[in-house]
Amino acid sequence: MTLIDSLNQILEWHRKTGTPASRLIRPGLSEDEILSRLRVLPFKLSREFIELYKWHNGVQIGEEGEDTNFFEYHRFLPLDEALSNFQDSYPIMKKFYELTDWVQVFEDPAGDGYGLSGAPEEAEQAPVVFLFEGEGVQVVFSSLAKMMETVAVSFKEGAMGWEDEQLEIDFFAWGEVAHRLNPEIMYWQDYVKGGG
Repeated sequence: MTLIDSLNQILEWHRKTGTPASRLIRPGLSEDEILSRLRVLPFKLSREFIELYKWHNGVQIGEEGEDTNFFEYHRFLPLDEALSNFQDSYPIMKKFYELTDWVQVFEDPAGDGYGLSGAPEEAEQAPVVFLFEGEGVQVVFSSLAKMMETVAVSFKEGAMGWEDEQLEIDFFAWGEVAHRLNPEIMYWQDYVKGGG
């Protein structure tokens, strides 16, 4: 399954379910617009990052109390918001974390979330990391395509659903799906053993 196939499946789930994310998702940006904005970074991001923001430019914040999560309590950040957050947090990250060259694109209400790794040169794919305050930054997916495939399968298999106007997650089932589709990732091995 390609990255765009998985993203389209996730968005189709949101549209069929009628979530706020389905109406608040923003149109994608041109490649030139994305590359122009990425010039502020001290590293290069993968083609997947560019493809993500060409597909759509995040989910805007809804009205107060409205659940705009794209998956697992994480909102898909518009590019300008993601880059602003990066610029605010990068100096702090450099002091406290080993993995620092990444941009968070999916954020939970506490400010934790998933980001795409950067490198000295652009690559097709790059690892996805997860920031969880108090536990640091860990690699959780080998690529954005693997992550979005995992999310799409989680919606399809019911690990994530919609109830009482909110996204609901069965964290055990989410971990099982993630481990099944990403068995080589230590984070998911530990997660299903009760350490995640």
